[in-house]
Formats: sequence, structure tokens, C-alpha cells
Amino acid sequence: MINWPIDFPKLSIPNSGSGDILLRPLCESDIEPIFQACQDITISAFTRVPSPYEREMAEDFVRESAFAYLNRLAISFAIEVDGEFAGTIGLHSLKLSDHLAEVGYWISDSFRGRGICTQALIALTNFSTDVMNFRRVEALVDFDNAASHRVLKSAGYQREGLLQARITKADGRQIDMTLFSKVKR
Repeated sequence: MINWPIDFPKLSIPNSGSGDILLRPLCESDIEPIFQACQDITISAFTRVPSPYEREMAEDFVRESAFAYLNRLAISFAIEVDGEFAGTIGLHSLKLSDHLAEVGYWISDSFRGRGICTQALIALTNFSTDVMNFRRVEALVDFDNAASHRVLKSAGYQREGLLQARITKADGRQIDMTLFSKVKR
């Protein structure tokens, strides 16, 4: 059985080497930084974040996150480094009866390459398996997203295979995705 916390959790990673990292609920003050970060074509190139990304999309993402959490549909965190918004990470595509969740994340350009995403992923994965009792956390990653592949491997995820023509991009292209997972037995 999944142990879904009544109150939205906060996960702290003090002195991570990249600063103090906090995973916390999304809030209204995150709308503008999310909107600005999602103007980066790297984010839309490798995620389901649309391009162009409108401010209303950031508003909806933030405001719908509380509903999704309360209804056990998803859990979305802001990644904060030394008090500054750095990105998002969360669990979605939940299959509670199978103890399965999919993780997704992105990091703002100015925070990349510092190990922040890896630390956030480790913290969320440990919380997911040790506290919430998910037995499997998956990540579907664009085959060409080498940086995300490194993050997952550094966080202890195993590459399971290639899913050919798995995702349709907004421009109609079918792209291959790499499946990674972390399994708790």
C-alpha cells in the first residue's frame, strides 16, 4: 500500500556541495520563474513542456499541483537552491496499485551542471521508495538527452531499454525514449 502523506512533504538536502537544496510545494511566487525558465528551448526539446510556453501554462501548472497532490494523481516539487528557484521535479503517471511512479524533472539553465538535479532525484527517489512505499520509479528520457541519462545513472537508476517511436513531439515527429528505473525489492 502506498503511504501518501496527509501534508505535502518538504525534502531538505543541506550542504549538498551545490548549496542547500530544498524540494518544496510549488507556490504562486514560482509562476514567473517557471515561465521564464520554460522559454529555454532545451527544456521543450527534451520534455513535454510545450513551446511556445505561455505564462498561463505556468499558472495552471502551479495552481493544479495542489489538486493533483490531494487527489493522489501527482506530486510536484519546486527545486530551490539557497532560497532561489532552480527547477521542478515530481512523480506522475502513478499506478498506485502497482506501486509504480514515473519521475520527471527539469533544471533552469543557470543551475545545470552542478549536480543539483542528481541530488534532487536521489532525495525524491528515496522518499518515494522508503516513505511512500513505491517499489518502482521509472523515467522515460529522450534518447538524445545525454545530460538526463547521466543524471539518472548518477542517481542509481538502471537503463532498461529503448522504446522506439514512444513519444510524438508537437511537430509530429516520433522520437525514441530510453527507459530507466530504480526498483526496491
